[in-house]
Amino acid sequence: MANGDDGGKDVLAVFGAMILGLLLGGIVALLLAPKSGQELRGEIGDAATRAKERAEDMKTQVATKYDGLRSRVEDHLKEHAKGAGEATEETAQEVEAQIEQS
Repeated sequence: MANGDDGGKDVLAVFGAMILGLLLGGIVALLLAPKSGQELRGEIGDAATRAKERAEDMKTQVATKYDGLRSRVEDHLKEHAKGAGEATEETAQEVEAQIEQS
């Protein structure tokens, strides 16, 4: 997870599994209910529309959380890179001073 790709794949896998489970469960429930063909097709269409809307909402939420997390990680890395640069500069000055004393 050093480059962040694995976490994104895990989130997408869970998201995909949830959507697939939702769709399959809804379809099975509708197929087992005693209704007319036209009524059943209407309910399947409605369930598919609701599932699509939920999937879009979840996609938006995941994207928002991912963007926020990515921003926090970038800020954290920039802060530590700055600190590492300063520490490197200090060490370089100390080494130069020791070389000059020798």
